[in-house]
Amino acid sequence: MKPITWIRLFLFCVVVGSFRVVEARDVRSMLQEKTDTLINPPLMKQGEQILRFDKTVLNIGTMTEDDAPKIYHFTYTNVSDKTINLIHVRTTCGCTVADVHTGEILPGESGVIALTYNPKNHPGTIDTNAFVYLSLSDKMPVARLTLTGNVLPGADEWGRYPYVMGKLRLKQNRIEFREIAFGKHASERVLCGNSGDQSLHLTALGLPAFAAFRTEPEVISPGSEADIVVTIDTSLIPAEKVGSFTFPIIIEGVDGQQTDRTLNIKVNYIK
Repeated sequence: MKPITWIRLFLFCVVVGSFRVVEARDVRSMLQEKTDTLINPPLMKQGEQILRFDKTVLNIGTMTEDDAPKIYHFTYTNVSDKTINLIHVRTTCGCTVADVHTGEILPGESGVIALTYNPKNHPGTIDTNAFVYLSLSDKMPVARLTLTGNVLPGADEWGRYPYVMGKLRLKQNRIEFREIAFGKHASERVLCGNSGDQSLHLTALGLPAFAAFRTEPEVISPGSEADIVVTIDTSLIPAEKVGSFTFPIIIEGVDGQQTDRTLNIKVNYIK
């Protein structure tokens, strides 16, 4: 091949590669923009000239996880000269529930949107939004209502770990492998913590040949968190086990009856 041909081929590859890099960046940018729009959609232009609120941001101060849910009110008024239709309110966090009377709002009519905030299992900064939608636009909300503040941990620092095995606290007591095919290795995790004052080293009793058990880290220090990791090697699953099946793992290294130290595993096996 002549030198000039090599040069042309090289330049062609450079140009094509550059286009692909730019295209990939554009795709990532579009996906990010779409995600941002769903999470924090732009407000309807001049929406405050249609439905006006007495406030749109409320600092609810400091709470603890042990506090009961509290209700906060936002009063609105239809300041336009036309009847409008409030269709729904969407919150951005499961910690917040909106109570609102949907339907027509006459010119000059007022109403209230109540937001109930539940601090349980939500320690940290409060920054939750509720978006108010009218029939005028199901894409752009007319208003954004925001609750800010702070939630302190509850008296039981392990309250977010509802399952107890001696001093071991777990987020859940079951693991599901949704779909794994023959010849594959798959791992699933359960977040856990050591609520005691001595380190924990966990092992498992009664593991089938196709399953493996470990924790990361291997030794769980007092007051620290870890992952329980269960791995399935489908090449070792017996031939008669097809479809969905379950098996128990008995966790060793903590106190309690075997039934209280059981992690239930469900496998959806595709052969």
